[in-house]
Amino acid sequence: MAYLLDTGTLAEVLRTAPSRTLVRRLTSIPPRDRWTSVISVSQLLLAARRSGRTRLMQDVLRLVTAIKVAPFDLTAAQAFAKLRATDGAPEGAAEGDPDDAMIAAIALANDFTLVTRRPGNFARFPQLRAESWIA
Repeated sequence: MAYLLDTGTLAEVLRTAPSRTLVRRLTSIPPRDRWTSVISVSQLLLAARRSGRTRLMQDVLRLVTAIKVAPFDLTAAQAFAKLRATDGAPEGAAEGDPDDAMIAAIALANDFTLVTRRPGNFARFPQLRAESWIA
């Protein structure tokens, strides 16, 4: 089974003392099954740039080059449109974070299980498999 690690999960990896549970789970998954999204990469790069910390930018670049990155391609765009059209929010109401919907769409388009620190944020997408690996 392949896994899509979201921004919060990758941020946890970058911590000085990441969750032992997360590290244990990650090391048990073959590298070919460890993915992230281009959305999460852009979010991490933005946070590193805004921090102004050169070391953090280097750590982010090292991390994202060590993991496969799934694109937001035509298949993901179609999944995104379907998710946004059917996510249950009333017409005109806020439909949640579009980045979360794009990450969910990438996971669905590639049959990934999403690994997130915030599974509740993705509960509005019942067809999505989501897990938290952080104790």
